[in-house]
Amino acid sequence: MNFYNEKLVMVLGSKPNSNFPDLQVEKIYAANGASERANLYRKKYPDVLLFSLIGSREFEKNLDVQKRVIDANPDQVISRSGWINFEKYNFSDKTTFKYFTPSKQFFFQSKFFKLNFIDILLKETFYEEKIYDKFSHFFKSLKKKEINGVSTGFFSILYALEKNMNYNIIISGIGMSGGGHYYNKDSSRYQKRSNVDKALIKNLKKKFKDRLFTIDNELYENTGINYIDLKTFTWKQNL
Repeated sequence: MNFYNEKLVMVLGSKPNSNFPDLQVEKIYAANGASERANLYRKKYPDVLLFSLIGSREFEKNLDVQKRVIDANPDQVISRSGWINFEKYNFSDKTTFKYFTPSKQFFFQSKFFKLNFIDILLKETFYEEKIYDKFSHFFKSLKKKEINGVSTGFFSILYALEKNMNYNIIISGIGMSGGGHYYNKDSSRYQKRSNVDKALIKNLKKKFKDRLFTIDNELYENTGINYIDLKTFTWKQNL
């Protein structure tokens, strides 16, 4: 495959020490604070469109993430978990906004997996390790009507797949292994959600998985997504 001739978009996460492919893409979909990384890429490829995907609570309560998203000057901000009053934030006039309710984001995710919404429900139990904690977390989530399913990073991948049906997706900065962010390497807040991600991606429908490519060997090892060797632009097909 000649990636220079392919129609490409890129999904960015916040994994520390992750690299960009030196390939021109048309759009970037960035999860939470990873929006800041897009500006580094746009120094070389300034015409790329930026879509920032956020969790509503993460954006409103995490001032670090909030600043990185606003300063990235995205073309659109997509809240995957509820309405936000964006008017009170200092976004550019060019930025537009979109919202998913918790129920809509749940059903949006479900169409990408082999067992549809059953996959989301079953894999949410991977959030905890102990049996009691699994049941407790699951029923609390049901009571609140908030089954999160995938992380915002994985949600960004699904959203990019949906919006770009004839494109291949390059993934940078998502490892699905928990751990820190490039701007906070000591954080371990998202380890539990990464366990759900790793369980769900095993049931991602083949027609979607075949369009995903990673430059991160860790993500390839964790998920079997197609791996691109940046030195040669050769690739290993998914497992």
